[in-house]
Amino acid sequence: MLVTGGSTGIGAATARQAVEAGFRVVLGARGEEPLERLAAELGGREHAIARRCDVTAWEDVQALSATALDRFGRIDVVFANAGFGASRGFLEDTVEHWRSMVLTNVLGVALTIRATLPTCWSEAAATLC
Repeated sequence: MLVTGGSTGIGAATARQAVEAGFRVVLGARGEEPLERLAAELGGREHAIARRCDVTAWEDVQALSATALDRFGRIDVVFANAGFGASRGFLEDTVEHWRSMVLTNVLGVALTIRATLPTCWSEAAATLC
């Protein structure tokens, strides 16, 4: 299972439950230290791989997907979870904050799908993961 935004919050909680259910996980997020701590907590390289990933950077997302394939041979589940919010008012945050939020929350999901979709396609079963 590949999880973006996997170092804290919902992503970390999902990774914990996934490992408990028997999945091996590849965790991606911008903060390396929280990722490494969580991967160690989850059992280290046998169960969890941490890789720094900015989902707004195509090269980072490709590298995250490649890490999963190199280490575990396949990707069965993708949780494109990386994202963040803004204050409740349009005048509360800077334009750059909004730009970064949209790039992360929208483009980041699209890049994650693009990088992982080809690995999930099964011609024999004619299904998508």
